[in-house]
Amino acid sequence: MRIDINKLDAELFLALYTSVGWEPPCKEQVEVALQNTIATFVAYENDTPVGMVRVIGDGGMSFYIKDFVVVPEYQSKGVGRLLIESIN
Repeated sequence: MRIDINKLDAELFLALYTSVGWEPPCKEQVEVALQNTIATFVAYENDTPVGMVRVIGDGGMSFYIKDFVVVPEYQSKGVGRLLIESIN
């Protein structure tokens, strides 16, 4: 499994976001959000994206994990742990 850092685009975000049944925001909202994101992490199994996490914050003191998603078929297989560990 590999983790790509800061390569998340709106299309992939929306595909992963909706994979867990969440109602998606519009693509334009996602594009603005990604432009203002501190960092993104996407987990891949071979070349298949299986999870993501987005970090937002004020750039100084406070940072938050946002949009933490693991595709249902890959849940409970360590993907989430790997994504969280990658934030360090």
